[in-house]
Amino acid sequence: MGSKIGRNQLCPCGSGKKYKHCCENKVDWNELKKERVDPIPHLSIRGRNLLFLNRIGEALQLDSNIVSLKNYKSGFTKEAVIKIHEALMEVWPPDIDIHNTLKNTSSDVSGLYIGNYEPEYILKGLVRHSIYSNKLLVVDPFMYPRSVRDEFNPILTPEKYRTQTLKNVNFWFLLRPWIEAGIVEIIRTPADFDPKLNWESMEQQEQKYKENEEFHKAVDKSVSELSERHSHKKAFELLLLSSPNSRLEELFNESGLEGKGVTFEQFISFIERQREINPNFLEPLDKTSGQLHMFSSGGNYNIAKLTANLTDSYLVTDLYVKWKEIEIDRESANAKNKEWTPFAKAFQDLELKFLNNLRLEHALILRKENRLESLRVFLRKVWKSARTTDQFSEANANLLAEELKEEIIKAEEEWKQIDRNLLKWFGTELLAAGPLIASGHGQFLAAAIAVLGITTLGATQGERKSFKNKYPAAFFLKLK
Repeated sequence: MGSKIGRNQLCPCGSGKKYKHCCENKVDWNELKKERVDPIPHLSIRGRNLLFLNRIGEALQLDSNIVSLKNYKSGFTKEAVIKIHEALMEVWPPDIDIHNTLKNTSSDVSGLYIGNYEPEYILKGLVRHSIYSNKLLVVDPFMYPRSVRDEFNPILTPEKYRTQTLKNVNFWFLLRPWIEAGIVEIIRTPADFDPKLNWESMEQQEQKYKENEEFHKAVDKSVSELSERHSHKKAFELLLLSSPNSRLEELFNESGLEGKGVTFEQFISFIERQREINPNFLEPLDKTSGQLHMFSSGGNYNIAKLTANLTDSYLVTDLYVKWKEIEIDRESANAKNKEWTPFAKAFQDLELKFLNNLRLEHALILRKENRLESLRVFLRKVWKSARTTDQFSEANANLLAEELKEEIIKAEEEWKQIDRNLLKWFGTELLAAGPLIASGHGQFLAAAIAVLGITTLGATQGERKSFKNKYPAAFFLKLK
């Protein structure tokens, strides 16, 4: 049965907090353990995420002996697809009180990401917004089995979902370090558990597209942008790599590559190698087993807005159409959206090269050194000085960039001044020491400098230590 859970131990709900700061006086985990009660209904969202990651590992039989991508991909059998989606139902059961579960994850400042899920794009969003947000929420790309008809249910038709399951698992593993750090939580929305709500929200989106010309144009623009971002990559993955060799031979003959000195054998060898090293490609089980592919951006706007209200989050995206929807609907947004979303838009669009150097470790350092709040306050101050009266104006990104660069220059100059003071002090003392050292009083003077220098050197060191708090922009100096 195990020992009693102490107040200073990590809470069994998986939040990452101490028991006394989490479930104490809310959930009696000692009694649950004693009565052998199912713990899943009492898990935090982070706890559910970690449990699901463990279930994925069990389904794929992952262990330390996995040494190649080929072995990893071979684990995505029909049986594994079923087990993974059954685990999803276990972690997020149909009778869950999803509204209450989402409300319980609210924090001071949390963002709900509804953007591009391709690795390079979502990571850009996460690293940028993690330096001022306590937490970032991401909607699970896995299809909820109970939310679709039987012919599309991945538990009943697993052979159609092998490739999509591979992509989704890769997505989860990509975010695993963020989940373990307590910065990202992968959630499900109320639409998964309410078919009527899901259907009505889709109808509302369709109606909006028909009636709102501004939204209509935004959709068309985003489709064009996404095509530019991904068309070549997706065409390569979905068409070229997935085509049978007989079809590839036809394409080769049509391409004119043979006239350029390339043989079909060389071409096929190249394709086979790409199939082997592509983390999102699976060989078909047979010639008739087509695959269903889905592209997620965290759900439609209405569901995202409802979810943001439940989690007390602001919305953040990297898609033009999503920003436009938020802007159009700004008057009915929740308080966090009104406060943070316009800033998030400008911050997402900042074209400052050093921001591309942000990594997970920077977000962890801010939290470890308790500087997250001070940097957040600083960024809000800079934003208020930089923005125009139209907070959603695209000009705000440039204005914010200019203001931020000025603050960084101020911090940089202050740091240099501290160094100059230190050099000046050492230089003065050494010059004064010259005659005494020459006359044999070096030992006495060295002792005097050592004593007197404690105050000056200590003050300089104190300036160095307080520098980060006095100048929050110093955070960006190392990035440069």
